[in-house]
Amino acid sequence: MFKRRTVITFENLERGIYRMSDLEPVLAHCEACSAKVRWLTPNQVVALTGLTLREVFRLVEAGAIHFAESEPGSLHICTNSLR
Repeated sequence: MFKRRTVITFENLERGIYRMSDLEPVLAHCEACSAKVRWLTPNQVVALTGLTLREVFRLVEAGAIHFAESEPGSLHICTNSLR
């Protein structure tokens, strides 16, 4: 006999809510821009650009945007490179 199989697919959408105090950028020197620029966390980039967190990390991994890592797990993104 034939067995019947059911496949169920879920799509998970995430939404974050950030206070304006969480969105204050850090000012520091960007080697790639050779200038003092505003740096944002990946979550701040998501809140301000509408990109997904996955898209932000893909841009970082592709070298399409400037970034700096400080403490373990701390990533900051140059706002000039987002334009």
